[in-house]
Amino acid sequence: MKADLHYSDGYVSLEIPEANVEQIIRPWGDKRNSDNQAVLQQVAGDKETAEFQDRIVGKDVCVLLDDSTREQPFADLFESVFPVLRTGRRVQFVLCTGTHDAETPENRQIMLQLEKTAAEAGITNFGIHAHDCQRDDFVTAGRTLRGTEVRYNALIDSAEIFLVLSDVKVHYFAGYSNPIKNFVPGVCGFATVEQNHSLALDERSTFGLHPWHINKSRRDNPLADDQLEAMRLVVRNRPVYALVTVTTTGKVQWGRFGPVEQVSREAFSTVDRTNTRAVKPVSRLVVSPGGLPNDVSLYIAQRALELTKNAVADGGEILFLAACPKGIGEEQTIENFYNRLTAPIDEVLKSIESEYKLFSHKAYKFASMIKRLRRIWLYSQIPDALVEAAHLHTAHNPQAVVDGWIAEDSETQIKLVDGANKVALYAGA
Repeated sequence: MKADLHYSDGYVSLEIPEANVEQIIRPWGDKRNSDNQAVLQQVAGDKETAEFQDRIVGKDVCVLLDDSTREQPFADLFESVFPVLRTGRRVQFVLCTGTHDAETPENRQIMLQLEKTAAEAGITNFGIHAHDCQRDDFVTAGRTLRGTEVRYNALIDSAEIFLVLSDVKVHYFAGYSNPIKNFVPGVCGFATVEQNHSLALDERSTFGLHPWHINKSRRDNPLADDQLEAMRLVVRNRPVYALVTVTTTGKVQWGRFGPVEQVSREAFSTVDRTNTRAVKPVSRLVVSPGGLPNDVSLYIAQRALELTKNAVADGGEILFLAACPKGIGEEQTIENFYNRLTAPIDEVLKSIESEYKLFSHKAYKFASMIKRLRRIWLYSQIPDALVEAAHLHTAHNPQAVVDGWIAEDSETQIKLVDGANKVALYAGA
């Protein structure tokens, strides 16, 4: 049988005997809606949207939105929601980059789209800014119970009400990508993010756990709890609304508008129902993050491995299909992500446990996976020498890797995951 998996802006096709295909997993069961605007217009027409429009009359509104590393149909989102903002006195749009590079061509494209659509929607008084965790001015809001000093972008301090545009998916240490993350790390300073993300080394900081989860037994996530407490320090008593969506390859499958906690809970339940699976671990796993922007760099693409790690047995192998046209990652990530990963594996783990630096949680989790597996094959645009130095194995021909598995064991069972950046796999099938 032929299996097509996303890679960059195209696909990798693999021919695998049907008897060797244990399972193919895709987000939302590979369902595709054909009309984003129809879904979003229905969301924008509900009573919560009208309530929000009434609340912002004559007020300063701050709209927090994801940056270009997130997969969202920005043009459709802007077109559907911006008419609601006309009643505000002033609207400040902020791209929530966290520690990502603010000055990228992709972010500039989003900002141009913001400017164009805001003007067309009749918003006459607005500003647009891409958050910079190093260079912007910051306000100190206090400390969380876990000791995170919360410093946030001063630009948002004049807001009287917030609207967050957030695409919700499973997140490998924050539980879920969700509106809280648009505040922390989205608009916080570098040191705040570093202190919060040090909690990623705690095994309870993982996907599917969040303090806003509807299931009380799934609320214990130290990192996500710290983010929520930090957000409350930033927001104080100001109202926060959110337009939350669940998308697959640019198609909006589901959306809600309303008070942030309420709609986030609904989104978590939707993601749990549609984009998570209990699986039986197999010895051979093929993983695609889902193409661009999910495989733009190794730093970004690695999330997909963490979300699917329960699907591969100890001593097994992974074929990772991640194009990585921007290489390892942004310059600021190299020292504590990639460079630390090139040390001997046990040294990687011990050094990060004793001294956490921002971005090193990625090296730690990569090293943990490499240690328990026989091999991780990487099919990408990254030079071979860089791949091999990080204890990975270059795959020049993905089909040859699969053929090698079957030649080694004619009855081997291969699980394939496409769009793995939005799928969480739990052991237990």
